[in-house]
Amino acid sequence: MSSLRASDVEIVGFNGAPRVECGRSLPVARRKSDGMYCVLDLNRVMDTIIWHNSEEATEFANAGRWTELINPVCVPNTCIELETNIITAQPMVIFENETLLDVADRIPKPDHHNGEYLHWQPLKKDHPDYFAACASESAVEAMLNDWAEGLLKRFDAMMGAHRHRTDLKRIADFALCATRSRTLRWKAFIRYAASQEPDKVQRTFDRFIHAEFPQVSWDVFVSELKTLRDVWDAQPVFQQDLRVTSTSGSVTSKVKDIVSAPRPKLVRL
Repeated sequence: MSSLRASDVEIVGFNGAPRVECGRSLPVARRKSDGMYCVLDLNRVMDTIIWHNSEEATEFANAGRWTELINPVCVPNTCIELETNIITAQPMVIFENETLLDVADRIPKPDHHNGEYLHWQPLKKDHPDYFAACASESAVEAMLNDWAEGLLKRFDAMMGAHRHRTDLKRIADFALCATRSRTLRWKAFIRYAASQEPDKVQRTFDRFIHAEFPQVSWDVFVSELKTLRDVWDAQPVFQQDLRVTSTSGSVTSKVKDIVSAPRPKLVRL
């Protein structure tokens, strides 16, 4: 169990580097009493947490093993036992690229979640469009799922407006990056497949979807794709949504090609 007092540590970064558009990672903490650093992982026995001096911390940051925040933030109150000031629940850092929020029509980057305040900070060095905040693990998971839901709604709106396949695939990619929920991940995979050329859909199903959801058959997958196609076809299209390039074509017509085709033989790759 942790014996770290929240008043003696501050969150100065997170473990790893932001190589995707959003995600979560264990926080890097600095001890105020002696300036030593660690990856704050409460799953480890306290005696096994490794502390590093400032020179080692700088080396880790320069090597991309740690990512620094512009300004330190406090350990979230929801992770602290107030009577003892001991950190008793795992803090987690959530990070995001502003492009992801733009693509989803500016889904929110909240300043609080269920009464838990978030102090968003830019990242140092080579990540100018990224921001990060520290919150409880449950809050971080919920925020990532909120973003995934916003991206999926944006996908459906753009599919109904016959947007270009490249745009749709990008939104589905971002949703897969964000989601922590298995249910949302299934929805994101369905939309990712719908954004592809018909001749690539079975490979996507076999390599990714069926591998992650082995209980789902091709017939079930195609049936759900057909249901979504009917929903997309029934959506009203507003003039402001029709920002389509001359080469875009109708993606829903491609979906019709998929669901009307005979069942292919699954190819194991």
